Amino acid sequence: MRPTRRHLLTASLGLAASAAGADRARPARGAESSLTFAGFAGLFQDLYDSAVLTPFQDAHPEAGIFYYGLPSSVQVLATLRRQKQQPAVDVALLDLPSARAATEENLVEPLPPALLRDLAPTALFPGIAGPALFSEPLVLLYDPAVMPPPRSWLGLWNSPDRKTIAVAAPPNPAGLAFTLTAARLFGNGNDRRAVEGGMTAIAELSRRVVTWDPRPDIDNLIADGGARLGAGWNMPAQVMIDRRPGRLGVVFPDEGTISRVVTVNLVKGSRRPDAARLLIAHMLSEAAQKAMVATMYLGPVNAKARYSGAALTRTANTRERAARAMPVDWIAAEAMRPFILDRWRESVPGAAL
Repeated sequence: MRPTRRHLLTASLGLAASAAGADRARPARGAESSLTFAGFAGLFQDLYDSAVLTPFQDAHPEAGIFYYGLPSSVQVLATLRRQKQQPAVDVALLDLPSARAATEENLVEPLPPALLRDLAPTALFPGIAGPALFSEPLVLLYDPAVMPPPRSWLGLWNSPDRKTIAVAAPPNPAGLAFTLTAARLFGNGNDRRAVEGGMTAIAELSRRVVTWDPRPDIDNLIADGGARLGAGWNMPAQVMIDRRPGRLGVVFPDEGTISRVVTVNLVKGSRRPDAARLLIAHMLSEAAQKAMVATMYLGPVNAKARYSGAALTRTANTRERAARAMPVDWIAAEAMRPFILDRWRESVPGAAL
């Protein structure tokens, strides 16, 4: 039997598996040679496991990968902090603010230059140990059964005066990205003054919003007819299009999109640093990046790979969309998080914060 790729760590490794995740655990052989990979749970785990981690294990059958699925970078960072004296995780995914904190706290370490040579220059960030693994834009979502595709973010504000919109509120990362998008549209920037303009617009939008806390998510809510318009991450929306054709549409608006960046990191004090570097090299390789784009529609970082045109057109990484990208300083945005949350509480009392 092959080693599992979806095994939740037990308390003996210093991690508490949730009840929801415990039923996904399966016994694994060769645990003494296995790597522990802390990544995102849910759809990302299912797709990335199949597209990227399984080929690595096929090439290295002597090793297993324990996939510890967590909801967000905040939880991954908290796990690394708890384990600082005795790390159980070897490789971790972190967004830029969490990766910056992990670097400053000496929780992760830089990779050898040889592992980075095929990456685009934009995949490397000063003061952050790990390189980007992928980027993912916030996109405009709509119900193609009841309306044509809107071309602009302003389509949210120009929609009929009734509750037909679904948007996630902060602290959901998509809610933070939506706030920064509104700041760009209505405040012409991403500083505090721009956020004030964006929050004024979001407060105006609130009378058209059916929910600020979509359940189970915006993609399913729109596909099921519970909303007509929304904003969400590109990967789950594109996968929904494949699984439920005709029930969800995705638009990369004319004004451009904001993308989040997720980095891959070697944990300081990893028990198997050589194997961890080998896994990271695979994740950044041409083959793995092409598989990621083809199945998950995430923005790649390997500059030497040649990607399928059909898959790339469903990302923000076409030349035209890249030229319209809305730049964001995610480190500065993270510093503004308390201010943004306060402005949401003041401006949108109905939002779940």
